[in-house]
Amino acid sequence: MTNAFLPRLLVCFGLLSPLPVFAQEAAPGPTDPSAANRLPKSTLVEEAKPELKRPASPGEATEVQALIYVIDIDEINSADQSFAASVYYEARWNSPLLQHAGPGPLHVDLADIWNPRLTIIGQQNSWKSYPETAEILPDGTVIYRQKVWGHFSQPLNLHDFPFDRQELSIQLVAPGFSEKQVSMTPRVGELGRTSNLAPHFSLPDFDILSFEAKSAPYYPDQGPIGVAGYEMKIQVARQPEYYILKVILPLCLIVIMSWLPRWLHPEQSGTNIGISTSAFLTLVAYLFAITVLLPRISYITRIDRFIMLSTLTVFSGLIQTVTNTYLLKGESIQNKRLVAQLDFWSRILYPVILVAVIVISFVL
Repeated sequence: MTNAFLPRLLVCFGLLSPLPVFAQEAAPGPTDPSAANRLPKSTLVEEAKPELKRPASPGEATEVQALIYVIDIDEINSADQSFAASVYYEARWNSPLLQHAGPGPLHVDLADIWNPRLTIIGQQNSWKSYPETAEILPDGTVIYRQKVWGHFSQPLNLHDFPFDRQELSIQLVAPGFSEKQVSMTPRVGELGRTSNLAPHFSLPDFDILSFEAKSAPYYPDQGPIGVAGYEMKIQVARQPEYYILKVILPLCLIVIMSWLPRWLHPEQSGTNIGISTSAFLTLVAYLFAITVLLPRISYITRIDRFIMLSTLTVFSGLIQTVTNTYLLKGESIQNKRLVAQLDFWSRILYPVILVAVIVISFVL
């Protein structure tokens, strides 16, 4: 019995399933020269076009001149740790392979030539205004311009909130290129124009103090070599008047309201307890209302310290009112004198405590 006859016999008895037609035919393997010639050739394995190669001599970095101009900063959101800005940036580099007769510049798609793939670190969302094209001058200089508006994440140090100063960072990076492959340098134009800020921003609650723009590699990890980058740092200071009028001053008035029972007759227990309870409940309701104005962070800011100490002061007034009411229940002359002394010293002590709370919260 031959080897070919045995499988057919097993199929007849139902002991073996028949093979599909395509499985019975020998598939051409990679060693079959005729099959290799029929495979389509991939463009990915072809030699890269010269204009897509990084323009630099072996072992040298490609110089990319960068410029950042901040057109506007709309807001700095302390709760979300972010800011919204409109930014124009420009990059120039030279590629000898792209020289042409001119006389005017050529406009090509950015994807058709080598480019540093510039992006802004920390952008949460952004919208670009210009198409992704490049301008090529006759001498091979490539100019890329772009304007973006978006929200950018920015870790803020809010320990001194609302009297804090912050540093905003806008950093251009060239993903995939180390600082040894691409050298980002400041761009200075023909008229001396370089990275700068607009003279006026629509930022309502911050003042611009200063800025600095320089080459700054980006280090995504602890490695010694960073990604090529160019950064602008902007120093801003918060205007505290809004929080003084909307948060600090109303809280001071609520604290002063809790002192009123100290100037009323101690035996008017119902009125005194009503005022103290109303002051404390008013404070709690107000704290819920101003929660949206405060940053959601894990550490204590200056205004958090002021709120906590003010709450303890109001609660202390409530406790004293209840204590006075309890001491006056027995109609004891000694207790009445004690309550009178407590109220007298409280009239002096509570204002001193409020001043101490303000100094501890916003000065020390």
